Amino acid sequence: MTSPWPMTNILSSADPAPEAGASLEPRRQVAPPAPAVCRRRPLVFALAIALTVGLILTACWLWQWNRARLEWQTAQDALRRHDLAAGAACLERYLQRRPEEAPAWFLAGRTARRLGRFAEAERCLERCQELAGVTDATRLEWDLSRVQQGQLADIHVRLRMTIGPDHPDALLVLEALAQGYLKCERLLDARQACEMWLSREPDHPWPWLWRGFIFERLAHLDKAVLDYQHAVELAPEDRETRLALAGLLSRQRKSTEAADHFEYLLERFPEDEETLLGLAACRIELGNPDQAVPLLERVRTDKPVALFLRGKLALQRHDFADAERWLRQAVLSAPDSSTALYLLVQCLQAQARDAEAGQLTQRLEQLRHDLHRLDELTLSIARQPDLAAPRHEAGVLGLRIGRSEEGLRLLHSALRAKGDPGPTHAVLADYYQQKGDQARAETHRHD
Repeated sequence: MTSPWPMTNILSSADPAPEAGASLEPRRQVAPPAPAVCRRRPLVFALAIALTVGLILTACWLWQWNRARLEWQTAQDALRRHDLAAGAACLERYLQRRPEEAPAWFLAGRTARRLGRFAEAERCLERCQELAGVTDATRLEWDLSRVQQGQLADIHVRLRMTIGPDHPDALLVLEALAQGYLKCERLLDARQACEMWLSREPDHPWPWLWRGFIFERLAHLDKAVLDYQHAVELAPEDRETRLALAGLLSRQRKSTEAADHFEYLLERFPEDEETLLGLAACRIELGNPDQAVPLLERVRTDKPVALFLRGKLALQRHDFADAERWLRQAVLSAPDSSTALYLLVQCLQAQARDAEAGQLTQRLEQLRHDLHRLDELTLSIARQPDLAAPRHEAGVLGLRIGRSEEGLRLLHSALRAKGDPGPTHAVLADYYQQKGDQARAETHRHD
């Protein structure tokens, strides 16, 4: 029977005939994507990328924010435990991440000033004022910087009159005053500042340390030891406090006690030259020179104390030629060392060189007289800090015995004290003339 639908209606000319063996099942037609879906795909992809980038940027920002916060907190912790160097390092890293924060620049400047880094302190304060303007806090900080450097003028009087005990920066003012007074040889004023500080903050090691130094300068050695010991109890890891105590004990010939402190320091600061020299001196004093030699070998030989100790060791071994070589260098490096000069005299006498030994003995007697007179003048300056005469005489003696820095400081302070400045200008003019500084010499000749 013939089909009512011709084959051509089923397999149209538009569809090619299937190959042999191919299925005759009709193909499924896939509809093309809708235009809206095609447009949404790039948009979704862009949104995903933007979200990913945003998450990455947010994570980076949070990481940076957290790092900055940790640096700030670490800096605060370091300053609370009086570790100014660590605090300054943390603040520097903090400002690398937060360079527009005026309070951080202010604290960095204050910390640098307390460390004696005055150029850095000025730079930080100037940046702080660029960001936040001049404030009472920055004005005070500029005053403290000048006072701490010994530029007292009338600033120290104004500070004492205006900064009361309830002022939030009262302790920082006392700290700067104490340092400034020490630089200007106003020992009694410095002692008063330390004692006012201690009355408000008795657990801070620095006023104990500085008052101990003042007592030592005033020849109250027992009081100095007690203050140094208190400072060490409050800050057992602090290098400066323990060195001060160990050094004074060593000078008092309490070598066993001093050695204990030097050994404690050496465990923590194995390459510290002052500690190595202090412990070597104790070893020699206690009759253990062989234990001193390895310590001295770790110290540069151009240091006056190292030269002296090497000479002392050689003298103990009766190696007079070697002792003379070291001691001559020690006397040349530290002409104010009466001990080095005394040992050199002994060395020459042991070699029967009596003529030269006699000349050096006269020089030794003069040096001892000058040192004794300098101690007397130190007490006189402490009692009458505003008079020029004792400062002038002390400055002249300082230059004569080789303490040039101390002598110049005293002479310049004499120019600001009460008295005739003429003789002081003449001494300074001659000194700078000998040093080849013609400009300064002429300045003092015309003043």
